[in-house]
Amino acid sequence: MRSEKEVRELLRIIEPIISFISEHGRNEDLDDDNWRYACDVVDTLYWVLGEIDTERFLSDAYLNLEKLRKTVARIESETGKSFNNFMKWWEEVVGNEQNK
Repeated sequence: MRSEKEVRELLRIIEPIISFISEHGRNEDLDDDNWRYACDVVDTLYWVLGEIDTERFLSDAYLNLEKLRKTVARIESETGKSFNNFMKWWEEVVGNEQNK
């Protein structure tokens, strides 16, 4: 696990870069996947540090967990695949890998 100091140091590197691009960049810069990903990373780091509460982080302001759940339901309906069965597989395979 990373220390709080290391997380804050990473924020001090990334946040000014994305802020500068946000303030002075062109539309193409703001549409760039790398910039958007860096913004998401910063948000996640602030959540890890407790500066964004979990309820807000899961809301449509950030992660939008509800929309993701609706997407899962749509995929289940369209494909007949079961998310619950997938989760059982996931926990067996990925859970075992993470516990090594």
